[in-house]
Amino acid sequence: TVIDALITCIGQEGLLVMPTFTYGDTFDPDRSPSRTGMLTEVFRQRPGVVRSSHPTHSVAAWGRDAADVCADHERVPALGVDSPLDRTARSGGTILLLGVGHNSNSTVHVGEAHARVPYLDIPISPDRPSRAKLVRGGETVREVELNERPGCSRAFGYIEAALRRQGAVRDGKVGKALVQWMSGQAVIDCTVRVLREDPAALLCTDPECYRCSRARERMA
Repeated sequence: TVIDALITCIGQEGLLVMPTFTYGDTFDPDRSPSRTGMLTEVFRQRPGVVRSSHPTHSVAAWGRDAADVCADHERVPALGVDSPLDRTARSGGTILLLGVGHNSNSTVHVGEAHARVPYLDIPISPDRPSRAKLVRGGETVREVELNERPGCSRAFGYIEAALRRQGAVRDGKVGKALVQWMSGQAVIDCTVRVLREDPAALLCTDPECYRCSRARERMA
């Protein structure tokens, strides 16, 4: 399988991290299925895999330092500073986009957090809850404030163009799927640089997009 191949590539001393986001308001790390694709759902159930406890944007990790990468995720913003994706990038981790583009590159949201863009608190839609429950065995363990909200990613192709200009993306194929491979830290640094030049660079132009429309209004 693809997962077996990735684990073979990284070896016993490596680390493999996948997003297992659920987006809901109640989360059980042992039972809540991933909503970021079948591959991530299969991976989270694999023996030896550790899952973080953020109630909306958990990740699953296998290998060396998996537990450390996932630790206390519920105590920091979902895709913010010191989140598992930030820790992975900081330790030299790379990103493999398997058959998807940068609108699925969640590390760009980490870059938004480092850039402290003024729209981090705006939800993707007005009906999204501001708190979420972490539960285990049917019992609520913790209620988590959702102060920073990963939002619309439709304009993240801007980051791909910027990364390619600096030669930071390697292209390839896995089976029939096109892949892009790059440094996680390069993505964060590039995102911060882009947003310092134009804080609205990663907002889409769809007037029906609640998050991006409200963000533009705030920065007007």
